[in-house]
Amino acid sequence: MRRTLPRERLSTRALGHSPKYGLIVAAGQGHRFGGYKQLAQLAGKPVLIHSVRAFERCPQILGFVVVAPARRLGVVRRMLRSHGVRKLLRVVPGGEIRADSVRAGLAALPAQGFVAVHDAVRPLVHAGMLTKGFRACRERGAATYGCPVTDTLKRVNGKDVLATVDRTGLLAVQTPQFFNLELLRRAHESALRSRLDATDDCELVERLGVRPVWIPGPRTNLKLTTADDLNVMKTLL
Repeated sequence: MRRTLPRERLSTRALGHSPKYGLIVAAGQGHRFGGYKQLAQLAGKPVLIHSVRAFERCPQILGFVVVAPARRLGVVRRMLRSHGVRKLLRVVPGGEIRADSVRAGLAALPAQGFVAVHDAVRPLVHAGMLTKGFRACRERGAATYGCPVTDTLKRVNGKDVLATVDRTGLLAVQTPQFFNLELLRRAHESALRSRLDATDDCELVERLGVRPVWIPGPRTNLKLTTADDLNVMKTLL
């Protein structure tokens, strides 16, 4: 059984000399997109490769794990080799839901250190975001990028608009997200025991009583969901 740090030590542990890793989640099926969107071409390269490049270029990252669709492991491994990736530790198969995929990635990482968890379909991430995120993670052992919600929000039922939602204090969360590895493993183990699901790793550490630090994220750090998003990303690149 893994030893866990006492909560009061998670926020004060020296981050500068601790090993730092990446966990790139690229196991989605892309049903709304109509295929594996992490493998779609963007400016001459697969979307996944754009995300990988940020981890390759970040000097703090010692290595990273890619979690890929079980049916595309060979394709992803050949793709990474063909693009000369140097810091790859392993490519592992994902699970049925995102939390399963993150747990698979965590199992392939060393026991100690810090990790940046990133969704591969946010290909406009850059190395500077990783450096800044690890720095912010010093305070509490968890940090996330995000943008304050600026659009007016409505609650609807079918075609009916029911009410306006107060957007005060609301944040649209992004990845990468940053964690003490022991804290994140403990959060996932607790969620698994409780049969909890989450599309966001910060939610799981919040359930342990940890309040992640939020970092203002660039609005260009878009998530690829539809084919139209690809056109926007091409323009930004």
